[in-house]
Amino acid sequence: MSPHWTGLIVGLFFGLSLVLSGLADPDKIIGTLRLKDLHALRTIAVFVLTGMAGTWILTLFGAAHFSIKPAFMVSVLIGGGIMGIGFGLTGYCPGTGLACAATGRLDALVTILGMLAGALVFIFLYPGLAAPLQKVWALGKVTLPEATGIPYAAWVLGLGGAGSFLLWATRKKGN
Repeated sequence: MSPHWTGLIVGLFFGLSLVLSGLADPDKIIGTLRLKDLHALRTIAVFVLTGMAGTWILTLFGAAHFSIKPAFMVSVLIGGGIMGIGFGLTGYCPGTGLACAATGRLDALVTILGMLAGALVFIFLYPGLAAPLQKVWALGKVTLPEATGIPYAAWVLGLGGAGSFLLWATRKKGN
């Protein structure tokens, strides 16, 4: 099967799972951002912790290989801030926005159009603004263990332990 078809099929299943699980509900996302409904945050934490542990295990056996992108910290902070503002205003990130737009939600379609407009603005601003910013606080192709000198296993076990504790501490009582 072509990688393009595989990507499309996986994307459809991902979007369907977002909608069916309620993770694409903008009210649930806003509730998470307000720290009133932690369902989405806890679900994402489980995915991140599982992916982190799985990648670590695959790396130990030589079955995973990283293609690390350069860390341009100023650009990442600015881009993350802009995305966070849009996320908080609309309740959609790119994945949930596309999933909900596919279900016919007009607010999600408007959000997707806003994301595309933002991407277009970025394309025009990149040569004069973004490219020079990438030279400020550029760490290169570096991982957290390399940047900090703390071993990979310590990062995985430390973050895994802290994340597991937070999942336990934020569980619904009485279950």
